Amino acid sequence: MYILTNALKNLARNKGRNILVGLVLFAIIAATVVGFVINNTASAVIDDFRTRFGSQVSITPDMEVARARYGDLAYLPRAIIPPDQALAFAESRYLRGHIMTALKSVGSDYLHAVGEAGFTPGYRISGLGMEGDDPVISRFRVMGNMWYEFETGERLLLEGQMPQAVGEAMISHELAELNDLSVGDEIMMLHAAFMPEMGAMYLRNVPITYTVSGIYLDMTEIGGGFPAPLNHRRNEMLTAIDTMTNPIGDGVRAFLIISATYYLRDPAYLPYFEAEIREKGLADTFRVSADEASFRAIVEPVEGLRSVFITFVIIVLALGSIILVLLSWIAIRERKYEIGVLRAMGMKKGKVVKGLLYEMGALTVICLALGLVAGTAASQPVADNLLRQQVEIAGRTTPSGPQAAGLLHGMLPLPEDAPEPLSEISVHLGAPVMVQIATVSVLLAFVASAVGIVNITRYEPIKILVERN
Repeated sequence: MYILTNALKNLARNKGRNILVGLVLFAIIAATVVGFVINNTASAVIDDFRTRFGSQVSITPDMEVARARYGDLAYLPRAIIPPDQALAFAESRYLRGHIMTALKSVGSDYLHAVGEAGFTPGYRISGLGMEGDDPVISRFRVMGNMWYEFETGERLLLEGQMPQAVGEAMISHELAELNDLSVGDEIMMLHAAFMPEMGAMYLRNVPITYTVSGIYLDMTEIGGGFPAPLNHRRNEMLTAIDTMTNPIGDGVRAFLIISATYYLRDPAYLPYFEAEIREKGLADTFRVSADEASFRAIVEPVEGLRSVFITFVIIVLALGSIILVLLSWIAIRERKYEIGVLRAMGMKKGKVVKGLLYEMGALTVICLALGLVAGTAASQPVADNLLRQQVEIAGRTTPSGPQAAGLLHGMLPLPEDAPEPLSEISVHLGAPVMVQIATVSVLLAFVASAVGIVNITRYEPIKILVERN
């Protein structure tokens, strides 16, 4: 206890040199706090984005290859991933999850569509390789797993419930009023379906019955584009993906657009995942690709920021350690006579060393407390300023969001908002960072003290006193 008390008193007795050492130590700790806080926060942000967006895989048709192999129109059915394949691909052990939506255009012999007044539909011309029924006039869309607008508040459930069983669907309030429909009614739609046994392009209009499970209020923008009832948002019937992929009869393949985006557990699994889905039947007319480029564009400014601070911390610690060692060595040499007197009075070498370590330890604790406060306060403005510079250096535009796989994916609203390039991060000092900073501070104090202590304690007290004289 005496040694500790005396060490604390020595801090005040030698306040000039201790203030100098303390200022250097404080500057090192504060700069290290800024570097560690920003580095750890940036790493967490990058890991989070890699988990959510960095391993995204899309399967898209190679139209040129398909058209060259099957002909101008015969390639069309083969450019769409069959629903059973899309679902089978989602069961891969290499995936952590997937987003799957579906769309098909349908018609009706008796239902009126919202916005059809004054619109004269055009008929497709026969004789282009298409056999069988004349294609149904599509005025409605059946959408599978399109629930995100209920989460954003653009659509609200007015009556009934969300589809629970296969064959249930929701319709808009306008469509229900126009056709005098209510919850529980059954409506029949005509689906264009291909009959493989009759030929690659043999078309049949297949009737399918849906039960109205609910009615929703639609507050989405109707949008521009071609003014057809098919493009009117109030003519969308919402159902579950199971209803969309449910077989509609033996030998009948509905003209169904599946939009599937898969997420790998790790980007390195891409070749293994592709080999697996090829074995499950994916044709060579489809391309399998990972959207690593979008991830790089999103997090590049943060990675640049992290690299800057890793270099900064290394330089600060290296130079700071050298300066601390020199200051500590000079300070202890100035106290050589004091140490010689203590040794001559009978104090053991170990206690002398312990006293010197206590002094440096107490000084380090004070500087650590002040450095944590100052470093934490400076971390956010420093991070904002440097990240802004990194964003300007990157100079990249916002990448496209998760691209839906399948034919005409642009017709389908994305199930998630596209991730924006990171333009700001919120830094914070967590317990792991505090432990790291404390460990670095202790190591700095030990290294700084050890050099001087080893140098001074290797002399005998008589020699120290003689040299003093």
